[in-house]
Amino acid sequence: MQIVLLASGSTGNCALIEAGRGDDRVVVALDCGIAQRTGRDLAADAGLALTSVDAVLLTHAHADHSANVVAVAARAQAPLYAHPEVIDQRPQLRASEIARRRVELRPYADRASFQVGPLRITPIALPHDAEPTHGFVFESQDGQRAAYFSDLGRPEVLMEGVLDGVESLVLEFNYDPEMLENGPYPPHLAQRISGGLGHLSNDQAASILREACPDSLQQLTLAHLSRHNNRPRLAAEAARAALDDAGRSDLEPRVAPPKGVVYAGPAARPRV
Repeated sequence: MQIVLLASGSTGNCALIEAGRGDDRVVVALDCGIAQRTGRDLAADAGLALTSVDAVLLTHAHADHSANVVAVAARAQAPLYAHPEVIDQRPQLRASEIARRRVELRPYADRASFQVGPLRITPIALPHDAEPTHGFVFESQDGQRAAYFSDLGRPEVLMEGVLDGVESLVLEFNYDPEMLENGPYPPHLAQRISGGLGHLSNDQAASILREACPDSLQQLTLAHLSRHNNRPRLAAEAARAALDDAGRSDLEPRVAPPKGVVYAGPAARPRV
């Protein structure tokens, strides 16, 4: 199994999850809030094809995640997995538009695992101001576990055993509190970001690593960094300090750029 990040941040998000081998191989697109051509080019850089994914998975309705999910599903003739309450929240997510494009809609529910080929997917509800919002835990047939959590305003949900057994984690490190306070955003927008239904600060995300970093973790990717209110160096420093406190100084976090291929793991296991 492999998570391949193509884009991460407020300008658009898209990832591909590849699992299985041979006839059992599947590729799932996770969100597509970037232009289709950009997504196709980035996927090609990773040796994958956005136009032939086996399924499309949507976290929530915000445009930087949802803008082209229906279009990608239609182009690939793939089903769209989305929480039913997301439908009709935006024009591109209208039920009539999904039907017009002949996309099969497959609803999912919080904590109710489902299968896409050999890939087991468990949605986890997250506190965010686009309700509902979900992150996901992915498990392959050989027991590898990976997780993707972005767009959440509070860290507590990830401190309740959700990360147990996870080998690869993509985790939001959205903003530095001091930069947000002194940055260009008006007070109401800064409050929305730092509120309990906004995004994780570097400190909040780091607290997850301190309190709930699983012994199984092999790869950590910091995602959805704000262009205006964060810096890769600040996010990485916060993550490293937390990993040191958790006794995991062996891990070196990577920072996902706004656009560009990042292989977020898990590390390949030797074939038996």
